[in-house]
Amino acid sequence: MPRSRRSLRLTLGGLLSLVALLAAASGAAADAKNLLVNPGFETGLEGHGWMPTGWDTSRAGTETVLFSRDQYSAHSGSVGGGIANASVGMPLWHNWSQTVPVTPDMWGKDAELTVWTRSNGVDGRGYVLLQAYRDTVGTMARKWKVPREVAGRRLGLAGVNDPLIDVGWKREPFTDRETDWVQRTLRLYVAPSTDYLIVRFGIFGSGQVMFDDASLTLGVAERPAPLPLRTNLLADPGFEQGALPWELSIPIYPGFTAEPDTRNPHSGTYCFHFNGEHGLVSGRAGVSQVIGNRSIAGKRIKFSAWCRSDSLRSQVFLTLYFHRRVGSNSEVSPDRVTGTMPWTQMTLEADVPPDTFEVWALLEYSAPVAGHAWFDDASLEILGPAKPAGKPTANRR
Repeated sequence: MPRSRRSLRLTLGGLLSLVALLAAASGAAADAKNLLVNPGFETGLEGHGWMPTGWDTSRAGTETVLFSRDQYSAHSGSVGGGIANASVGMPLWHNWSQTVPVTPDMWGKDAELTVWTRSNGVDGRGYVLLQAYRDTVGTMARKWKVPREVAGRRLGLAGVNDPLIDVGWKREPFTDRETDWVQRTLRLYVAPSTDYLIVRFGIFGSGQVMFDDASLTLGVAERPAPLPLRTNLLADPGFEQGALPWELSIPIYPGFTAEPDTRNPHSGTYCFHFNGEHGLVSGRAGVSQVIGNRSIAGKRIKFSAWCRSDSLRSQVFLTLYFHRRVGSNSEVSPDRVTGTMPWTQMTLEADVPPDTFEVWALLEYSAPVAGHAWFDDASLEILGPAKPAGKPTANRR
């Protein structure tokens, strides 16, 4: 009798294990569902000559860019999506995009984006971008079925009070002029508080890029890689590889220059040059990188770069932005480069708040204004744990 009871217990244990395995497999299968609508561009928008359902296009207001849905752009099936741009007179990022709502059960997982791309005569960079946003105004606009501006006014969050912020950002740029079909994959942590994901496939510069067979799925979050101490976390810190890992902030004005430059670099062969003085409104211009590794939270970091200027009528400075679960804040370097100054190193130290999901490191200045600004030899290092609360850090904006 005891033996049969033991056998029964083992049998029940085995059944419970089997049920757990089946449940896990079922959950994995559910996560593997493609979250994108019309991922192969196969279904056209009713009443429209070429627009695919589920997708949107960036607005350029120019006649130099062509969005297409045709057989030439197909990796599989009958059609794919393409973008061709014939002019770089204005610095614009042309892209297909799709927005995917995020529910709380998706928080804490990894989103994986794959897509096939093909380049044809690209002079600039094609790119695949996956973004995660916390956006109260946009979420309520969709719920109320009103324009975003209307929702912002209803909530009292219009204009500069809009709390829209990215809590995840991963871009893969590519510069090969001609390619066959290449599959590209991005993985991004879906941080708690995320309201939606945005998928973008685009081009910056001239030429043509085709996209097809996209997929966005959810999976178990990978543990963030450990970040070493006293090691530069920035890719291409001296702009020797064409600044491909850097995000570019460029005012949308004709004739504005933002490119690697071989004239008088601080070290190596290249630095990065900005110049442009004509425009109706002044904003921020510069280069930036995002550290999308949540293990940077609670660390003390040091951000530095060499900068120089020639007849510059604004100021170059460093900024660190901390995008957090319940807000964001920034630290700005006390040093400035302005007028005409030789290569000068600027440095900023700051503590990363414990609930930070990503850190943005920016080299920036106000533009468009008369004069030139150059950047080179940037560095972002972890010095150790953050200082105890109450001790001052860098100047706060």
